[in-house]
Amino acid sequence: MLNSEHDMEWSRLKNGDVMALEAIYRAHVKAMIRYGLKITDDIDLIRDSIQDLFLEIWKHRQNLADTTQPRFYLFRALRNKLVKVQGKQSYVSETEMQLAFDNLSAEHIELEIMSREVALQTAQTLKQLLEKLPQRQQEAVFLRFYQNIPYEKMAEIMNMNYQSVLNLMQRALQSLKKGYPNYFSKK
Repeated sequence: MLNSEHDMEWSRLKNGDVMALEAIYRAHVKAMIRYGLKITDDIDLIRDSIQDLFLEIWKHRQNLADTTQPRFYLFRALRNKLVKVQGKQSYVSETEMQLAFDNLSAEHIELEIMSREVALQTAQTLKQLLEKLPQRQQEAVFLRFYQNIPYEKMAEIMNMNYQSVLNLMQRALQSLKKGYPNYFSKK
């Protein structure tokens, strides 16, 4: 059963409608770039990977699986592509990658998350707390609160099991609470 206009576009894409490919691209490219920036700060690599991904989707459209949520498919495919390319580019240690990620400029970090579950007093405090989180926790927070992706889909996108995603999110939220106890003790 198709749930949205994007689902119908996915079906049309599979049947060879190039306009559907364009519509899917336009609907998801900005979110894909924002998500890519949570994995790497190389904007050119992200853009190239997105372009390659859509070319591959078009080339192999007849073999695509049906999906009711194309965004989840696109996020997972982009993540896999970026991780694969990064692995080929260098043998940088995880610690060095974490240090590089921690130093991303402020323009790459979005400050409005946790609108339902957590509302921090200032965006600056939230930014500082998020920058202190490990990369995987930042990625999980981005998917859950920026993109409103359910935990089950996060597990698929991040190539983790469901319980590991829950544990990762719990550690991230505990770190945020520990960094700003005055706010959380009022709740």
